[in-house]
Amino acid sequence: MARLKSILITFALAAGTRPGAAQLPAAPLVVDATAPAPPPETGYLRLGTAAAPGGHTLGANSQYLTRDGQPWLPVMGEFHFARFPRARWEAQLLKMKAGGVQIVATYLFWLFHEEEKGKFNFRGERDFRYFLQLCARHQLLVVARLGPWNHAELRNGGFPDWLVGKLPASALRSNDPAYLAAVRPYWHQLRRQTQGLLWKDGGPLIGIQLENEYNRGKTGQGAVHIQQLKELALAEGFDVPFYTVTGWQGARYPEQEVLPVFGGYPDEPWGRGAAKMPPVEVYNFRFKSREGGNLGIQGGETAPRNNPAQLAHYPFLGAEFGGGVPTMYRRRPLLAPADVAAMLPVQLGSGVNLYGYYMFHGGRNPLGKLSWLQESSRTNSYNDLPRRGYDFQAPLSETGVESPLFSQLKLVHYFLNAFGPLLAPMAPHAPAAQPASAADLGPLRWAVRAQGSRGFLFFNNYVRNYSTPARPGVQFEVRLPGEKLTFPQSPITVPAGSYGIWPFNLDLGGARLKYATAQLFTQLQVGGELYYVFFAQPGIPAEFMFDAATVRAVATPAGAVAPAQGQIRIADIQPGTGVALTVQPRTGPAVRVLVLSEAQARQTWQAPLAGAERLVLTPQEIYFDRNQVQLQAEGQPNFQLGVFPALPAAPDGSLALQAGAPDGVFQTYAATAPARAIAVQAVPLRPAGPVPPIRFGGPARAAVEPSDTAYQQAAQWRLALRGTRLKSLDDIILRFTYAGDAIRLASGERLLSDDFYNGAPWRVSYRNLLADGLRAPLTLSILPLRQDAPIYLEDGRRPAFPAGGQVSELRRVEAVPRYRLVVRVAK
Repeated sequence: MARLKSILITFALAAGTRPGAAQLPAAPLVVDATAPAPPPETGYLRLGTAAAPGGHTLGANSQYLTRDGQPWLPVMGEFHFARFPRARWEAQLLKMKAGGVQIVATYLFWLFHEEEKGKFNFRGERDFRYFLQLCARHQLLVVARLGPWNHAELRNGGFPDWLVGKLPASALRSNDPAYLAAVRPYWHQLRRQTQGLLWKDGGPLIGIQLENEYNRGKTGQGAVHIQQLKELALAEGFDVPFYTVTGWQGARYPEQEVLPVFGGYPDEPWGRGAAKMPPVEVYNFRFKSREGGNLGIQGGETAPRNNPAQLAHYPFLGAEFGGGVPTMYRRRPLLAPADVAAMLPVQLGSGVNLYGYYMFHGGRNPLGKLSWLQESSRTNSYNDLPRRGYDFQAPLSETGVESPLFSQLKLVHYFLNAFGPLLAPMAPHAPAAQPASAADLGPLRWAVRAQGSRGFLFFNNYVRNYSTPARPGVQFEVRLPGEKLTFPQSPITVPAGSYGIWPFNLDLGGARLKYATAQLFTQLQVGGELYYVFFAQPGIPAEFMFDAATVRAVATPAGAVAPAQGQIRIADIQPGTGVALTVQPRTGPAVRVLVLSEAQARQTWQAPLAGAERLVLTPQEIYFDRNQVQLQAEGQPNFQLGVFPALPAAPDGSLALQAGAPDGVFQTYAATAPARAIAVQAVPLRPAGPVPPIRFGGPARAAVEPSDTAYQQAAQWRLALRGTRLKSLDDIILRFTYAGDAIRLASGERLLSDDFYNGAPWRVSYRNLLADGLRAPLTLSILPLRQDAPIYLEDGRRPAFPAGGQVSELRRVEAVPRYRLVVRVAK
């Protein structure tokens, strides 16, 4: 009773009433999910060969993708291999796999592969075939985004200069014979790279994206051009299960021939102004449109949006949900992990059945032979990007390191890996009360997806850059065929900034879970028993309710739980690493339930080890390579890991492993690496000079990047490094804390990487510098930022300015070792 009284008092105070005054209970939030979903339409789509040599198949109907005839809801992440050192591709792909990514999307940049007409380059970092082979080796599927035009914040949108100079703008991206004649030899070379690696050959390449951000409608453009590109791809032998096009802003494409894909971003660095954006639509559930509201088309036309009747033939697929955003000159958003993670329950609750990120892995533009390769207003592009840096604030950064976002996203990826086939056929249902717009922060944002009586509830109380209130007195009423399900049993407070996914009427090995106010994470088989893993959202009590008719008994660490009124309720579960519940269904073996804290779930990973699926608990970064567990620790040489179920034999390590006491169900080990000190000194070479006011111009008619002459006023330092041998280390991160407009790192005349200031320390991978052939001493430059610069920086990120009205300060430089531990597990 004390707990219930606390909740009621909190509600009374929040409502502005006197404690002790009579209160009516808040009405439940209601959704009607009784309407059955129509059966999926089949036979409408004309796609490619679905079968692989082993008999496995891929397909699509009007509602979801299929794998071997069953519903499939995969996670797809964008990784531009040509923007990252080749020697590190395999480890990075394995990190993506460890994070729950199943499909790797990648652009093929014409500018990278045929910078000079007729001289094709697929060597080194441009080796498309080797990248595909690595994906095949590790059972990762691939969607290749062939273009020919890509955008990707590149010069000419990825077109080579010779093409742009040879043909008039009206001929590009159309059925003009001269344009198609230029595309054919390039695509022919791409096809040579993929020989034997298509899905129908037993390879990983399952999809082709044609063009990008395309809604042109003049003669020879529009749907007829996309159709021509598909025919050209087929003529070259690109026979794959899926052909896609980006579907936003009135995209034009031939009906039945391609799958439109959608997306949305947490901010708009391509915007023109320097003010904070209003609330973005990606945090608001949508049921009438598939467009995220803030995706544009460069060089596009005014075109009617795709209507719901047209889109009803296609599943709701995503390819560009922002895994971050780029830093552009005039707008420099700085994201928090929740800015991206809160999008997941919203998009999935809105009906998305392929969760694709752009980007999932950051990188750097390679050096062009003839020019810089970034998008720039100097070449009449809409945006100004750093010349080389393309970190994108992605889950895997430009340095190759897992950002804090990476483990946060994995919480949902593992759920989709394990339960996506269950979710995919479920139809979305809108609640009775919804926000009036993306800017309406009044009602709680939520939705349900259901099939029959089972489903998932999605909620979001987070909007980037805007405070959402804690919401007391929340209880949900889900109206289902033959049942009205109300949960939790007593109203709760949904904390500010909270978001999640809760199951209802879920079959747990024969026991019916009526609902849980904890998020389903993953499952695994241990011997003859099923283990289901949940995690509790901070501030929300974890409550489980079972249908007593399907359960003999439920036991908790505190003892047995008895049924009451046909149900078995377990409340006030304390999250932890031990078994929280043992459920004995009426038939079959017992089912174990783990309820981790969210922090513990972020540190829990799943992979096959020693012949069985296992969970690995570690605060370190991790990936798996067959029966090896690869761990990296930044700054501290200590490693801890737990394994469940216990390994049949003690593992071996590249460092001495010490077995520890059990942590709940986890068998634990620890190791310590020899500490390394890496000296770094910044020796001033010249102070900053005065920079001119920021100019306005370019196609956006907005603030543009300063000229090369202005960059001559940058302050400079020479970096002296000692103790940089990488033996026994994963990497060394150079970390620059600074204030200024832009920062560049060079070796002699060779620019290694650069970025625009957004208030965060700048991080550079020493391994990446070595991959560039580092020889000459390193030189660091910081261009001054003017106090009157009309650029967007987050609140609290604009630096203090001295009396001169400009700042160019190197406040701290560090060389941080990244330690490495390899744990070898006996097969």
